Amino acid sequence: MIDLTHINYRYDELSTEWVLKDTNLKIGKGEYVLVCGKSGSGKSTLAYLLNGLIPHFLDGELQGRVSVVGKDSRDLTVADLMSLVGLVFQNADAQLFNSTVDKEIGFGLESLGLSAPEIEEKIERTSKALHIEHLLKRSPMTLSGGEKRIVAIASVLSVSPPVMVLDEPLAHLDWEGAKRIREVLLQLHEKGTTLVVIEQRVGALHQDATRCLILEKGEVLFDGSPGDAHPILIHQHLVPRYPARTTGNEHFGTTLLEVQQISHAIEKRPVLKDLSMEVKEGEILAIVGPNGAGKTTLVKHFNGLLHPSRGNVLFMGKGVRRQSPADIASRIGIAFQNPNDQFFKTTVEDELAVGWDLCKKTPAGWLEELRTLFHLHELLSQSPYRLSEGQKKRVSIASVLVMKPRLLVLDEPTVGQDGLFLETLADLLLTLCAKGFTIVIVTHDLDFALATARRWVVVHGGKVVATGPPRELAKDENLLKMGALGNPEWAPADNVHETF
Repeated sequence: MIDLTHINYRYDELSTEWVLKDTNLKIGKGEYVLVCGKSGSGKSTLAYLLNGLIPHFLDGELQGRVSVVGKDSRDLTVADLMSLVGLVFQNADAQLFNSTVDKEIGFGLESLGLSAPEIEEKIERTSKALHIEHLLKRSPMTLSGGEKRIVAIASVLSVSPPVMVLDEPLAHLDWEGAKRIREVLLQLHEKGTTLVVIEQRVGALHQDATRCLILEKGEVLFDGSPGDAHPILIHQHLVPRYPARTTGNEHFGTTLLEVQQISHAIEKRPVLKDLSMEVKEGEILAIVGPNGAGKTTLVKHFNGLLHPSRGNVLFMGKGVRRQSPADIASRIGIAFQNPNDQFFKTTVEDELAVGWDLCKKTPAGWLEELRTLFHLHELLSQSPYRLSEGQKKRVSIASVLVMKPRLLVLDEPTVGQDGLFLETLADLLLTLCAKGFTIVIVTHDLDFALATARRWVVVHGGKVVATGPPRELAKDENLLKMGALGNPEWAPADNVHETF
């Protein structure tokens, strides 16, 4: 089905760094290939080669030959490739542009010239398979990150291409969404679809794939069975290992931020319903819950990006609405779920400099320390928009941290990150907490939340349904039954563990 021969590729012809280096790869019909590797190792570039974005849309220099179904991709049109290789992008927002979800799913089908009854039948069948019937008349722009991800997958799945390439399909998904996608991929594999799945959440798909590729700095480090890949994944820190944390003091300082019975609606649909919670000075707090629960909408109220229709948000005892945007921005820093929403400079160095210039009080060595901690030195001259999604996430977090905000909010910080960075980030957050930072993490990654946060707030259906130490919450059968806190298979580890 796919044959890559002596592939070298770089995005900038003047660059001395090749993103892919002398890559040779054959993928046969019906294979289920799991592609792993550190952030920036060339995984997404490989995906762009397979569906023709390289060389038809993305600039750069391509050497070697990409063959799809026996034909050179240079000789195939975009329309030819769309019907052969379906690609689910790493960034779902880059793939969604229709006014409603049903139109999004039907767009590719219309492009193939199917009749209206055929299109309607495929939309219905695909939406049922992914359990998104209730989203069909919604605008994709009003969906949560996880819901957008499932819709992006549905838009490609409906076309039924013989080859499907999915770049981080589990990103932003809660436990139920991840389970659903895993089941769909297994069904496709059983029917003979060729699958190439790029994923950082290795454990969720490792046992399903028939083959595993590990990329390292643009080269194939390993190509073999998933079982044989296991020790290499551990050695390369592609599977995070979080050290056991001391119990410590579970009591913190005074209330830094208080949410008082807020409600909020999007397109007249209630998202937050009389929700109350608080953030204590000096704590790391995790906000967890399923896709569409209202978690991102909630934290956007913290610094006034959104205003409640009812209720109030207090920061340091003062209403957020009564504080100037500049003042609140320097005190409450939010790293968005989608880093692209946060960038507006042409280089990473300039992006970091924005926060630095706003906060002259920041110690001189702090910026250099962040560059080192987040491995940004080699990225400083690059455009933040041209980075991998994992690299973008690192830049977005660092650009907020550079201001040393009183309250740091990270919305899905683990998405697109390799295991080594997750270990580093967890250690960094604990260090920042020890230095007096207050941190709120919004995440579906319960292992990461367990490794960092001593207190969780569980949001479900726009309400806070529980709050407390995670090990106590994990024993609450009601939370598990309602799907508010993972599934019954998940349990907090007691010691150093691999999230595999």
